[in-house]
Amino acid sequence: MKLLSFIRLGVLLFLVGMISSCEKENLYDYGISKIYMPQAVNQSGGVNINYVVPVGTDSSTFNYTLNAEQQKLNVILGVSLSGINRTSYSVDLKVDTDTIQQLITNKTLDANTILMPASMYTLPKSIRVAGDSISKTFYLTLNINELKKADYSGKKLALAVGLANPTPFGLSATASKTIVLVDVDALVIGPAVEVTSKYIKNPGNPFVTSAMDPGGRWGTLADWVASSGALSHNGVGGFSKDGDGPTMDMESGWGSPLIKNGKLYQTITLPAGTYAFDPSPWVWQGTKDVSYVVVAPNASTLPDYADIATSTSVLSATFDKPRVTFKLNATTKVTVGVVVNYVQDQQGFKTKAVHLYSYPKHL
Repeated sequence: MKLLSFIRLGVLLFLVGMISSCEKENLYDYGISKIYMPQAVNQSGGVNINYVVPVGTDSSTFNYTLNAEQQKLNVILGVSLSGINRTSYSVDLKVDTDTIQQLITNKTLDANTILMPASMYTLPKSIRVAGDSISKTFYLTLNINELKKADYSGKKLALAVGLANPTPFGLSATASKTIVLVDVDALVIGPAVEVTSKYIKNPGNPFVTSAMDPGGRWGTLADWVASSGALSHNGVGGFSKDGDGPTMDMESGWGSPLIKNGKLYQTITLPAGTYAFDPSPWVWQGTKDVSYVVVAPNASTLPDYADIATSTSVLSATFDKPRVTFKLNATTKVTVGVVVNYVQDQQGFKTKAVHLYSYPKHL
């Protein structure tokens, strides 16, 4: 019994000692205090230091703010401090153009990325964080009128924003620089909302026909107008059904005739707003002759193939980048579709659906 009592006493003393030790340890700081940029890690989780703009679904989650009166867009950035120190600190802010040029040269950034011009942005020279806080927000401010210039349409603008000359703490070795990647079209045009089913009849998934050839492969699309050139399969055309399923289709060769001035289009009425018409993704895009996606405001048909490239009354895009974006200032009749001229043998396209997008929020 005495032995058991001694054991119990020993265990009790051990537990008391452990509790006392933990309480003493809590009196001391833990972790290493380093200054870092949260945006360097909060999108990729540390895989890279990229920070894409825009991100978010509404004004409460966007990673930017707008000052419409001054035509400024403020990209949200910041600094923070690791560890549990609450001492005030300061750090300079700098731009590193060499990093961006290197990333573009070695193709780490995609081919549409360019260095953000210095005329487009302003950045504070430094930032100071008070002792009652560990972090503070600052802004990379962009000129909206510069963003809207045609030179930057379809581009991503890259800028490396970094920290320098910290005091009294050091910089994080991995998170003291952020690559800001501004998707110009996504900002200027805004988040897309698909409105296809609201305005376009027979948009696909699946396409339906108004007529089929006796063999059951070729057909004519219901609710779409097909030019005489597009009706290239014994009086039908614009639709096929094979191993790829039902698709909008125009193709020549392999026993089918050439397609001259082939058009598939539909006329719709849209309220004022910004839109995009896009027949991609393609199931097959094997065109040899340049082919067009076309939007014709205030028209009930599409121009002939030979006139599209020089027309000032329509908007068009080639099949390699098939989205056509357009803006309407009032309720407008619009004709959308595709125009091809297959004078070379064995070429064509297929798509399972067309898409119409609205951009209710844009700069």
